[in-house]
Amino acid sequence: SHPELLDWLAIQLVKNKWSLKKLHRLIVTSSTYRQSTAVSEKTREVDPENKLFSRFERRRLTGEEMRDAILSASGRLNPEQFGLPIFPPLADGIEEAVKYDQSKWDTQFGPEGRKRSLYIYQQRTLAMPFLQTFDALVCDESRPRRRASVTPLQALALANGRLVNEEAVYFAKRIRSKTDDDPAAQITYAFQVAFARKPDSAEVQQMQTFMEQAQKGDPLASLCRILLNANEFAYID
Repeated sequence: SHPELLDWLAIQLVKNKWSLKKLHRLIVTSSTYRQSTAVSEKTREVDPENKLFSRFERRRLTGEEMRDAILSASGRLNPEQFGLPIFPPLADGIEEAVKYDQSKWDTQFGPEGRKRSLYIYQQRTLAMPFLQTFDALVCDESRPRRRASVTPLQALALANGRLVNEEAVYFAKRIRSKTDDDPAAQITYAFQVAFARKPDSAEVQQMQTFMEQAQKGDPLASLCRILLNANEFAYID
């Protein structure tokens, strides 16, 4: 769609001795690449379909990014790099239905099973349902391009899924370890972790009201679950 841009990038590649690393750095540090999704009246008029890259195309986190972001928010993401594939717990023990010995899917419940999703073992007959729901590339079929869908199953996976509900509890523990018992301070820190910003006064009031009216379980864990289900958490702006 932009042959002149491709020609210019090709020239830069040759000038930099065919270094793909330098080409990638050039692209990702450009002002165009680092734009937000905000649409001004001017860009809406001049570039309504974003063919001129006047703004960033809003996108949802990939399946792997979603899992990693949830674990990161709870403070339980294992940052260890390299090593063998990992076998995180699967919903409803489905791994037991397909494995014929312990080595087929040796479920890891400790920190080793919470490494980044890049390290999850890929098996054609057994994929992690959460990742499949969010269009992750798994070995069940050949795909020339990753799909990007928005389905009810994704909302259900976040609202009722085991991963989010378990990590929301640890998210709440993380907040309590860093703040006092002041609900406003807890809400502010939770927003900073989940959204990388502070809440405004209306959001603080709304969340405080929710926590005061919560009748079951831990109100703070319920608040954390709400934040992990928010579009702002799942989408890049």
